[in-house]
Amino acid sequence: MASNNFYDEVRNSRNFTGKVVLVTGSGAGIGASIVKLYSALGANVVITSRKADAVHKVALEAQQLSPKKLKPLEVIADLTKSDELTNLLNETIKTFGKLDILVNNAGGLPLGLISDPKFIDKLKSAETLDINANLELTQLAIPYLEKTKGNIVMITSNMTERPLKGWLNYIIAKSALEDATKVLSFELGSKGIRINSVSPGIIDSKPEILEPTLVSIFNKTANRTPLGRIGKPNDVAAAVVFLSSSDARFITGHSLVVDGGLKYNMDSELFENYGLE
Repeated sequence: MASNNFYDEVRNSRNFTGKVVLVTGSGAGIGASIVKLYSALGANVVITSRKADAVHKVALEAQQLSPKKLKPLEVIADLTKSDELTNLLNETIKTFGKLDILVNNAGGLPLGLISDPKFIDKLKSAETLDINANLELTQLAIPYLEKTKGNIVMITSNMTERPLKGWLNYIIAKSALEDATKVLSFELGSKGIRINSVSPGIIDSKPEILEPTLVSIFNKTANRTPLGRIGKPNDVAAAVVFLSSSDARFITGHSLVVDGGLKYNMDSELFENYGLE
């Protein structure tokens, strides 16, 4: 029979007071939603992007959501540069003294067919940001996460399960992160660190963009999604928070798909020629 402590812990599982959370790519879209949710749940948060204005805007919103109006740490960083990755982590530790949760959300969208003359350049770009930067930051964070018995969450994609035509660079990068999550669960488990990934489907992360082709794709996607709508950034944020909460204490090396069931009704032509040259 479970103790009363267990029930109390589940009741309080979304209370992140005293936790320090670093979310990359948090100046907009999914990353911004993730970092704001953690702030609303009481955490000290680190907001980072290459765009200072975007970071500051999200920081103000996150602080207003914070129950104690905790001021986020704002760090402008290009994650493809090792010295800026090191500075990002150093500033986090200097400001808050520890790190509990790392969310590797930053990534690009380098679409293209293999017949595209720029294919290899786009592949290198995807590897640099989506793979190398995320793994380098993870490596830097491990000593601190070991002290707090912390969590790592990678943001990948449901396209690793149902690939789309022309998305090879993107899918290679996201598949690498999913495989890294599985392999690192063995290495990091002994250190008390859990690592999981969240695999979003089609997410309307920029609703202000009304580009006709994108609107058409979103409508088509909604019709194919069992739950009947496009995903929202907060759908992803809630999943990330769950995986880093005590409710997921016995979950590691797992990929949680957040797509409303879309992966069961996708085909390789879903996005037609969107974004392809």
